[in-house]
Amino acid sequence: MATQPTQDAVPSESPRDLKFNAGKIDEFVTSMGWTYTDRFGQKHYTIEGINYLSQQAMAAYGYVILTGKTFTTGATINNPNEVLLNTADGEYYKWTGSFASGPKVVPANSTPASTGGVGPGAWVGVGDASLRAALAATGGAGLVGLSVGSVYPAGTVGSAIQYRTPQMYGIEPSTTNIIGSGLDAMFAAGGDIRFEKPGTYLTDRAWILRSGTRLWIGPGVTIRAASTYNGNLLRNYAYETDGGAGTADDIIEIWGAGTLDYDGLEKPFSGLNAMGAIFKNVTTLRIGGGLMFRNSRKYCWLICKVQNLHADGLRFNTISDGIHLQPPIENAWIKNLSGVTGDDFCALTDGDYPNYDIAEPGDFANINIEGIYVRNVNNDEGTRATSLVALGTAGMNTFRSISVSKLYGQSGNCVLYAKGDAQSRGRMKIERLAISDVFATPGPGAQAIVIDGLHGPQPAGVTYAVEIDTLSITNIMSQSAANQPLIMVTGDTNAQTIVHSMTIDGTPRTAYSIVNLGANASQVTVGKLNISNCNTLFIKDPNSAIVNTRGYIGSLVISNSNYHFDDSTYGYAYRGVGVDGRIDSIFMSNCRQDDGVNVVSVQRQTQQVAVHISNTEMFGVQTGVNFINVSSARLFVDNCWYRGDSGYTFIASNGSSVILRGSVETDGNNAATTSNGGTITLARGMQGISCDVSKITSMDGAGCHNTNGSLSCGSGQVVVQTKVWKNLFSSATYTSSI
Repeated sequence: MATQPTQDAVPSESPRDLKFNAGKIDEFVTSMGWTYTDRFGQKHYTIEGINYLSQQAMAAYGYVILTGKTFTTGATINNPNEVLLNTADGEYYKWTGSFASGPKVVPANSTPASTGGVGPGAWVGVGDASLRAALAATGGAGLVGLSVGSVYPAGTVGSAIQYRTPQMYGIEPSTTNIIGSGLDAMFAAGGDIRFEKPGTYLTDRAWILRSGTRLWIGPGVTIRAASTYNGNLLRNYAYETDGGAGTADDIIEIWGAGTLDYDGLEKPFSGLNAMGAIFKNVTTLRIGGGLMFRNSRKYCWLICKVQNLHADGLRFNTISDGIHLQPPIENAWIKNLSGVTGDDFCALTDGDYPNYDIAEPGDFANINIEGIYVRNVNNDEGTRATSLVALGTAGMNTFRSISVSKLYGQSGNCVLYAKGDAQSRGRMKIERLAISDVFATPGPGAQAIVIDGLHGPQPAGVTYAVEIDTLSITNIMSQSAANQPLIMVTGDTNAQTIVHSMTIDGTPRTAYSIVNLGANASQVTVGKLNISNCNTLFIKDPNSAIVNTRGYIGSLVISNSNYHFDDSTYGYAYRGVGVDGRIDSIFMSNCRQDDGVNVVSVQRQTQQVAVHISNTEMFGVQTGVNFINVSSARLFVDNCWYRGDSGYTFIASNGSSVILRGSVETDGNNAATTSNGGTITLARGMQGISCDVSKITSMDGAGCHNTNGSLSCGSGQVVVQTKVWKNLFSSATYTSSI
């Protein structure tokens, strides 16, 4: 101002001060600034400044909502902090105009625009409606630092929000529109990808999953290959870029109760393109959650070179294999598989067909397969699973620590098999295989479990086509197919099979046979066979509980078991068949056999066999132990009870040479018979055995109970020396010719 005020005390009547103050009054009233300066240099608030302070105070105090009032009902605004709802957009507005002439009156059925306008000095929105609308827009994620298809550094909002859906990329479900490249960017970005909106998504390409991708396929969602596309639905980045030879993908997950549909019923085989999904070279792979795979032309899931595999709750209705693993697989937990397949439900091979082979040298290690439920129906092609679990090899891998359990349903062929290579490229080596809780039923003419060297010729330098260190089978409860054993260990003349240690613990109530070794002219070796805890009723006309057709058994242990046959015209606990069914030792304890032809039958072997039977009852059996054309046999019995019909005996030597030791209760009846030049010799010492000593070959110092009272020594306890049998009670003697 041009006028210079005085510094006179207040109140001043100086004309200069009066003129100066007149200008300050104008500044106080009309200035848009918040303060003015008096004649002493002190600052004071203008009306605009006072208004600003009032607004700030009211804002700090909060808005007052006029309850029950809207622009539609009409209202009266008395204070600047009162807000009124506009129901048309869901926003609250406050009046920022003047109240100098009184309250702001809002007529009924008005809008902010019709009763003063929107903007500074008029109505101003104070709610979140505009923000909500902006966030709901296609580009709304950008308001919080997220743009689809972008990669964000750690610590940003975008790095924390990785939830992507097809709808964010403008893709909607359709049974006619093919997505094509529409979702390539979504899968390239990775992170959390969610197909949540139900419907069908058609694709003409494989979507590539990168490290850290979590793909969710929700209920009601179907990802289907277009009818014109004959290729994989999913692959991982490491396999896509260099066939899995380089850096592994870290963590990939495919989960949810939706469906993957290859739609392959009318499509031709196309090598690896016939697979539904291929994953190779992944550190951790998780798949499942109820996910259904339909109609892959070949395997639904081909998985190779994975350090940690977790497959839980996969479902199938497909043409070929469900899940097929190829080495190396370091750790795998596969559980709760269900549905129907046209081939193997779960297979572990190192490439059974070259066209479908992505395996590398390496092992299957620490594999746990638990829970396979096969429906007793055909798939869409009209076929069904050939097996629930298949182990196969081309000779480049070893199976280490494999556990298979809880198998249910109906198989078209065997339930589980481990087979050598039909193309003679190598041998199968299994270190430890544990099978338990098998309830699934094999197909017609098939066995529940098959160990098979398959077909020759044997590869050069390979002794055994299949070699298993330890095989444990627990609780096999399958129902036998007609005239078939539950378990078959076999091979081919030029493709031998060896199991160093085999245990069978627990069998079903009914069966045709438990185990058969060496069918089909094969060469089979079992170092030790241990069978226990059986209480089985054998259906009429089986060979036996244990059949050794063309195999070699080092030692057979049968314990804590009951074997029941309908009558005495068929049935054996153990039967060696022919010159090729060879065995070194049999140990039988705590057992019982009702009826049957023999408990043990050994035939036509040249090497010595030893049979040990203890704490065992044999009722109604024609002959307890029968040796037929065996060059040298020893029978040791202890605390046994044999009770047969008239003419039946505990032991028979038909063209064989047998030494007998021990004790067996025969209710005073003759325990031994010989025929066709066979001999039975009692071991030295008093044996707890009743027999006709005229049929016994003399060994000095042997003794027994003579049952033939017509002999000159009479019946009773007798001992022999230089072929003279002497009655220990009467001293009467009988001189034997043998």
